[in-house]
Amino acid sequence: LAALIMAASSLLGFEARLATTDAVLLFTAVAAMGALARVYLSSCERTVARPGWALPAIFWTALAASILLKGPMVVMVVALAATALSIVDRSARWLLALRPLSGLTWLLLLVLPWFIAIYLRAGDTFLIYSVGTDLLSKIVYSKERHGAPPGFYLVIFLASFFPGSILATFAAPAAWAGRREPATRFLLAWLVPSWIAFELITTKLPHYVLPLYPAIAILIARALEAKALSQGFRGLVMLWFLVPLVISIAAVVGMIVILHDPAFAAWPFFAAAIACGLLAWRLYDVEGAEPAFTRAATATILVVIGVCEIMVPALSPLHPSLVLADVLKQSGCAHPAAAAAGYEEPSLVFLTDSTTYGTDAASPADFLRGGACRFAFIDTRWERNFVARARAIALPYERRPNVGGFNLSRGKLYTIAVFESVNAN
Repeated sequence: LAALIMAASSLLGFEARLATTDAVLLFTAVAAMGALARVYLSSCERTVARPGWALPAIFWTALAASILLKGPMVVMVVALAATALSIVDRSARWLLALRPLSGLTWLLLLVLPWFIAIYLRAGDTFLIYSVGTDLLSKIVYSKERHGAPPGFYLVIFLASFFPGSILATFAAPAAWAGRREPATRFLLAWLVPSWIAFELITTKLPHYVLPLYPAIAILIARALEAKALSQGFRGLVMLWFLVPLVISIAAVVGMIVILHDPAFAAWPFFAAAIACGLLAWRLYDVEGAEPAFTRAATATILVVIGVCEIMVPALSPLHPSLVLADVLKQSGCAHPAAAAAGYEEPSLVFLTDSTTYGTDAASPADFLRGGACRFAFIDTRWERNFVARARAIALPYERRPNVGGFNLSRGKLYTIAVFESVNAN
């Protein structure tokens, strides 16, 4: 049931469809916290034998993978949970079962080669930027205008964890009441300290708290299994019907306005989603929370199919990488290559297998000078610098039509200028 709650989570569904590391980071968080949970619970049950090497191996490998994926985020979650449990239990001896000396050695063996390779390539510039400029600035300042006051994650929780967020409000009293029970205590230690830390960090993005959502899902499942869901706020169950209804109507209207296409192929999925949402709401009191949530999760997944699998692929302004990849495919070159500046979507690399990113507009100009069948994709805000560099090195080039799009992550329109070396054909 906890897995179903996570699978239907709107935030996880969104992150799983982006070319980012966050969904994979969630996997490493679950692996690390799962191993930590088994070690902790075995320490609480004195009759259980001390864990062998399997759990420490999973734990330290997952931490190493998380560091390579996205730095110290999962390490922070694990450290805060372990610290909170050790303070509450007034003992940290249970952590010795993780074989910390051997584990740290294994973690360093996995992580250090990457850091050494980066250091040999870029010196200490990368580490200074990643730790000093990027990490610390996110804590103290609003990075890329993604700042928000404390309480931001709590405010958006209803939407980001939907449809499970409805049951979370019903399960919260039971979770707090059972805080002295070891399993619930562990889940709260996983959730509460890190949630507070993320609320205090100045830079806030919805996916930062994604590694904490499995703890909420398991707490919900435990409360539901114990039949301990609160009877308050029952009107929230109506959202299981209203949200699919509103999203379905808004999606169809949006397609008509943008593309003048009603997207009839998505209608059966929307109709089924609305029907499931209606049944989830109306039969909650009759059949109970678990069957009702199963219908609500089905409704959410059906809406996702209609929107993400049918409608979104048709919205070409949201996918400039597809257009840029077509530029290369239709160039007539056997092995076209490209360099980009100002446009840094990972999807472009996945779609072309030959695109590199420049840190400024000058490097793509130098790249075009290197031979035939080469292209440069330049954000028009950087175009003047590209042209200046091209003139400085006497670079002949041909300009192709611009590619326009909408940056979902930053919420703004942008235009990409396309340049080709004149001898490409």
